[in-house]
This record gives sequence, C-alpha cells and structure tokens, in this order.
Amino acid sequence: MTLSQINNRLQEILASIGISLTALTDQASFARDLGLDSLDITDLMLQVETSFNIRIPDEDWWKLQTVGQLKNYLADEMIFD
Repeated sequence: MTLSQINNRLQEILASIGISLTALTDQASFARDLGLDSLDITDLMLQVETSFNIRIPDEDWWKLQTVGQLKNYLADEMIFD
C-alpha cells in the first residue's frame, strides 16, 4: 500500500464520521482542531484497524494526536507495494 492510498483511505474514514476534508491537514489535532472526544477517537481507531486490517495497541492510540502522526504510524506498519 502506498502513502497516497493510506491518505485516501484515511480521508474516507474521517469524512464518514463527519470531518470536513478541508480540515484535514497533517498538523490537525483530533481533539483540538477536529473536535473529536475520546469516544470519537476510539471509534476512529476501530475503523482504522478494520479498514487497514491491522491492530493498533491501546498504548499507541493515545500517542497519535494528529492526522499526520496517524498517517506516519500507518505508513510504518503497512507494507508498501
């Protein structure tokens, strides 16, 4: 999977939970900038795990504070084709 594919899939997931694509910058904080609370973030991570077919350990979830951090985490975990 390429970085572009990761980005596109992540955008689809965030859009499905009501986040505007114009708000999605790598620096956007899930809580502060996108307005997600802890329940929203849990739902997001579960959707990411399902969509990317990976398991994100609970201790890593809360380290991922921004869209860019999540993208980088996924890129590190995914095998690029």
